[in-house]
Amino acid sequence: MLKQTSEDAVSQLAHLQGWTGPALFPQPDQKGSVVEVFLPGLWVTLHILCINTFVLHTLQCEGSLRQVSLTEFSRTLASKLAADSSVTVPVLPRLNSSFYQETGLTNLSKQRTNTISCGHVMENEREGCSSAARLQGGNRPGVCGLDNAGNSCYLNAVLQCLCSTVPLVEHLLDQDTRKELRRLKCRVVVTFVRLLEEMWLGRSSSCAPVEARSVLCSILPQFNNYSQQDAQELLLFLLNALHDDLNKHKMHSSKRPRQDQKRNCVPAAGGSTIVSHLFEGQLAYMTLCMHCDHQTHSTQTFTVLSLPLPTDINKCSIQDCLSLFFEQTVLTGGEQMLCSMCGLRRETTVLTCLGKPPEILMLHLKRFGCRGKNQVKLRTNVEFSSMLDLSPFLSSSVQNNSFSSYHLYAVVNHIGHLNMGHYTALCHNALTRTWHCFDDSAVREVQESLVQSPNAYMLLYSRKPFQKPNIHGL
Repeated sequence: MLKQTSEDAVSQLAHLQGWTGPALFPQPDQKGSVVEVFLPGLWVTLHILCINTFVLHTLQCEGSLRQVSLTEFSRTLASKLAADSSVTVPVLPRLNSSFYQETGLTNLSKQRTNTISCGHVMENEREGCSSAARLQGGNRPGVCGLDNAGNSCYLNAVLQCLCSTVPLVEHLLDQDTRKELRRLKCRVVVTFVRLLEEMWLGRSSSCAPVEARSVLCSILPQFNNYSQQDAQELLLFLLNALHDDLNKHKMHSSKRPRQDQKRNCVPAAGGSTIVSHLFEGQLAYMTLCMHCDHQTHSTQTFTVLSLPLPTDINKCSIQDCLSLFFEQTVLTGGEQMLCSMCGLRRETTVLTCLGKPPEILMLHLKRFGCRGKNQVKLRTNVEFSSMLDLSPFLSSSVQNNSFSSYHLYAVVNHIGHLNMGHYTALCHNALTRTWHCFDDSAVREVQESLVQSPNAYMLLYSRKPFQKPNIHGL
């Protein structure tokens, strides 16, 4: 509580412009009765967080010295921030990078909302960032921070990775593509394209993905809240939304026959878009009956490979995680498969390999799991490098050099605990040939040797190294 005691005390607090603070303790009215009683500790904390914003933007114009009741203080602050979008809050946004509760496909438990100071996060990230602070004085193409709109660090990290995926950006920012998308009113894709334009062709060092988040929440209501979400789950949903929007309008346009083909119009087969072309791969499975050696073959399309982590060790390599994913599995007991030759359920061996490696390989490290009955975050330090050799995991049909080597270009990090954490992204810029750390709106250049981190949660690799982006107006 700030209380006026003398003329000198006020002069020492000239920046308060006459405000003496909210009434935190019992205040007698004119009749001597107590009007308001509040918990001092709670409101002292609120005072520390909000005093600068309130003073600078609410009371600066008031010249008279007065004591403001806490009720008036709270209401004025809330109405001011809600009504004036130009007001920036120097402290509160740092609390936005807060909570993580893995939901995945199993919805392990109900989400809770907690907060963690970004100051702590920045301490953890400091070693991985160069001495240059925030990028000032305009934006480098493709190097643009994203403002945190309230626990949206998971969204910002995912958007930064997609912004660094050069083939996707080149296709969507192509002039003919943009014109066609606007004509077909592809709402999801057009909104995403506008964000890419701002990040690649804009002049600001950061921007606010407000429209992108609004559209995303309208089609994916599970993200329409201010709780922290799983970045990997969001990435899958976002890619599916982009693919569906592109494919839907592609099908729609294919059904509009030209004048000379109205009688024999056949819709083109749907399913292939820039999203599926870049991100979809195929797993090949071979099942072997342990009784009669009968083999069956099947395939499954994937977008992200979720890799298990070795248990009871502190450090491993990404190759170890891939080996666990592709290791031979024997199905016994209740998991036995029905053999078409035997006509009975038999013990079955399942072998898995990469039948069709994708252009963009996305690896998800399954850091959130269970130990016994407790849900925990696995803190195994997974070592990875800028080059990834996939040759041990390829099927015989694709055993060649063009598919065996992948190049790292983006990393999503998760810092913190199971119920409380923060997402950042490390991305390679194909134009400047440098790596950058994206912590919401804060951007820092980092050395490639510092990209390795025990906080890695997702790794994005490209089959071919990205070249200088071919974007009109760049």
